[in-house]
Amino acid sequence: MKRFLFLYLIPFVVSICLAYWLYQALINTNIVKQQIKLEIILDSYQASELQFFVEDNKQFKLEHMQSAKIPEAAKDYKIEFVFPLVEKPGKFRIDPGLTRGKWLIKKITLKGLVKNVEFEGNSIIENFKSNSDTRKFELVNDFVYVESVGEDANLLTEFLFQDYLNDLTIKPFLYFIPFVFSVCFFFFLVYVLNKKLHYFVNAKLTENHYLVFVFLIIISSSYITMTFFPSSGNSENRVLAPKPVFNFSNVIDYPRHFTAYFDDNFGFKKAYTTLNSFYKYTIFNTSSKPEIVAVGRESWLYSTDPKNVGDFQNLKLYSEEELQLIKNNLEEMYAFHEPRGIRFFVMVLPTKSNIYPEYLPTFIKRKNKISKLNQLVDYMNKHSTFKIIDLTNELLSEKNKTAVYYKHDIHWNFEGGYLGYKKLMNRMAVYNTDLAPLPLSHYNKIFRYNHTADLSKQLSLEDYLLNEEWYFEPKDSFSFEQVNPPSYESTPITQATIRTQIKNSKLPKAVVYRDSFFNLIIPFFSEKFSDCIYLWTNEMTYEIIEKETPGYVVLEITEADIDKLLEENPAWLKNK
Repeated sequence: MKRFLFLYLIPFVVSICLAYWLYQALINTNIVKQQIKLEIILDSYQASELQFFVEDNKQFKLEHMQSAKIPEAAKDYKIEFVFPLVEKPGKFRIDPGLTRGKWLIKKITLKGLVKNVEFEGNSIIENFKSNSDTRKFELVNDFVYVESVGEDANLLTEFLFQDYLNDLTIKPFLYFIPFVFSVCFFFFLVYVLNKKLHYFVNAKLTENHYLVFVFLIIISSSYITMTFFPSSGNSENRVLAPKPVFNFSNVIDYPRHFTAYFDDNFGFKKAYTTLNSFYKYTIFNTSSKPEIVAVGRESWLYSTDPKNVGDFQNLKLYSEEELQLIKNNLEEMYAFHEPRGIRFFVMVLPTKSNIYPEYLPTFIKRKNKISKLNQLVDYMNKHSTFKIIDLTNELLSEKNKTAVYYKHDIHWNFEGGYLGYKKLMNRMAVYNTDLAPLPLSHYNKIFRYNHTADLSKQLSLEDYLLNEEWYFEPKDSFSFEQVNPPSYESTPITQATIRTQIKNSKLPKAVVYRDSFFNLIIPFFSEKFSDCIYLWTNEMTYEIIEKETPGYVVLEITEADIDKLLEENPAWLKNK
């Protein structure tokens, strides 16, 4: 039995595992094809530049744009673009950008991992459409002649990239070269291990030997799990590092990328991190990740990540010059919108630590009782006719009656969201009485527990530290419905745009620049507008004003992002 174990079973099992890992490693290098590409073969009548865009959540985003330059007039010129990784790919667009000229497109090919999808002649005409800046888009001698006369000429697909995604992402059953390498490696390992393990056939196994075997199994279990049984879930509020593709031209960076991938995806990570966090939280009342989450009094959790909460200790207040600069910027925004018949509002939401400072852990000391938001609101009240919508006093008053922020989350709850909605709508109702806020009697309050607490999730304790809340549900059905949102070219948007509409309504139209805090205002706010567009960004653009022509515009930001107001306004806002 011992002879069979050491001379045959162990060499075979170890060799086949290592050979499999070698095969997987090789097929994740640039030895094999990894990317889906768009190839265009054309004649260009002049030097030009082509751009390539792919829709993501029905929006063309600049961060996904690729460009290729054609240095001079050329025949049978080949251009390749790599399809970017996007959340929800839709249509794609071939765009000559600012180039005005002529091209003869001979073939457009979607190059998959194994299969290709080709468009030539009539199939290009049938599957792509041109816009008004494209003077000609027609068939000439089996090729497609394109002439651009404007700055926004483009060819947009009639189909979605997803329509071909299944075919393009098909992988071969076997990659020949990696397979041959792995088979050779397998036989080599079997031979070497068979020779080396002869020692154990006649050796007496002790407890130390078994301890070593168990130790090897334990340290290998995480890698075996992530290789053979990868988890499809993600309990973290961020995008995990993807598995890197090894590229021989970029050998130096590969270990760093693979380390990030391994750290994010190793087997049993959720179980290990939950156990570690639970141990520290229940026994020592401390955080396993103090750099991003702090455990306060009575189990309250606070974010310590400056990206989420900014200067939550009020360490640095604004100077007089900075306050004056923000005042000028806000008045400039107001001065742009008002003459165009657009009511403009800015709402800044306080951080949780400025509403519930009494539960902060003892090691977190706030330098000042007042915050930048307190400073700014007081300054604007004294020196400007434009008033910021600040919920601080309302939230401080209401928290004595009911919770207005989640205990295990950075956000306010529905009670807090309703207060924000109420104050915002009361300001708007000055201009239009139809916008008066709906009373709480319009809603049923339903108590519930949920597992969405973001700070709990960061500690992997979302199943232990739950959010408790009163959920507001309308007694009658919502009057609005969610519809497909528009797409924009120049507006940087972090997450998907939401659009709501009330059919046959004479209520005004609104645009809201917002973040996650506004999620709990949307159900209330949408009841008061015939058409409302919620953009997850604080970068206002002229494109939105020009395309949507709203009657009301709201810029909502949190105190964590208040320094954004120090930045100089874009040129279009200065155009009064």
